[in-house]
Amino acid sequence: MGFFFNTKPKATKEEFQKVRNYLYSMGFTHKELERIKEIFRSDLDESASYERGISGEEIDKGIQWMRANVNIHHISASKIDILEKALKSKL
Repeated sequence: MGFFFNTKPKATKEEFQKVRNYLYSMGFTHKELERIKEIFRSDLDESASYERGISGEEIDKGIQWMRANVNIHHISASKIDILEKALKSKL
């Protein structure tokens, strides 16, 4: 199967929920958590099961977008750092 499907490590939907719980314990608001979910939703909800989850590359792209667009989502740089570390710990 590895020849036909992407086998890079990914953070699953369940792991993403654990990250959300951790972020809440670190002081993230419900609004911030919902915005983060919106940013990464398409990666979690891929149509093909072998594509579902957030890869390291997708985490990097999402974090990069968040750093460049703080005025859109209003999540601080320090919280983005916490999010990045938490997501990458699930790979």
